[in-house]
Amino acid sequence: MQGYRKTLPPLDTLVFFEAAMRHLNFTEAADELMVTQAAVSKRIRQLEDWLGIGLFERSGRRLVPTDAGRSLYEKTGMTLDYLDQALGALKVPDHPVVRIASVSALAAFWLQPKLREFALSEDACPFNLITSDELGDLLRPEHDLVLVHGDGKFPGFRTELLFQEITVPVGHPDVIASARNMALEQGPPLLDYSRLAPNWIDWTGWVERTGETGFLECPRIRCASYNQTIGRAMKGQGLALGALPLLKEEIASGQLVPLETGTLATGLGYYLAWPKEKPLSREAERLTLALTGSEPA
Repeated sequence: MQGYRKTLPPLDTLVFFEAAMRHLNFTEAADELMVTQAAVSKRIRQLEDWLGIGLFERSGRRLVPTDAGRSLYEKTGMTLDYLDQALGALKVPDHPVVRIASVSALAAFWLQPKLREFALSEDACPFNLITSDELGDLLRPEHDLVLVHGDGKFPGFRTELLFQEITVPVGHPDVIASARNMALEQGPPLLDYSRLAPNWIDWTGWVERTGETGFLECPRIRCASYNQTIGRAMKGQGLALGALPLLKEEIASGQLVPLETGTLATGLGYYLAWPKEKPLSREAERLTLALTGSEPA
């Protein structure tokens, strides 16, 4: 084993030297390090004595680095940066950032307003949000909180039900009025999307489970995502399958109106989940309380 502690100078002298090189002034370096100018001068002299070579030429208040000083500064700066990064990756921050992952529909229509309310509250803390509709991307151990759609059984995760999934056709008030007054084959198109998971409900699955076969006569428009079907429905471009609890604000405001037919409880729900083996930080607990109204079990 190499005796690094025997072959290195006192490490604080390198920190003082690096600051003095950046400022080329002992007083400014002292202000940054929150010490006296005399303390900086003493540490630099200690390092020079240990090396047996001068690092600065004193010229009034300004410092002129020697060739040896410039050479040492280049290596010292990189070494301290590397050490700072290594320690930063291990140190628990004073105010940890809560990492949240959510399915895209829940994030767009339910989560974002709640996060905004939380961010403006006295309990606010830093958080990062990512959205994905891939279960593997969501259920990762590095996430503190996960909002996910399914049956609530996710290996390695504890869960709390946010609300059950209840789907029903929704549309702009004018579209719903026309759908009530004419045959389905003459009515508005169905706004459909590609299922990214086997338990997602599209129009075909909804018809099969509700028996509302009349909707099979309706024309369909393929949309890029579930969120887009809701956006286009609010613009009056057709009917979308709406998850009632998910669209509570849009329905309450009158932007969307449910059609009084074919309400389907899928047996699935939207859940808040967190890794079993990873204790929640106090910040994550505060955010959980803001989202659910209760402490995590």
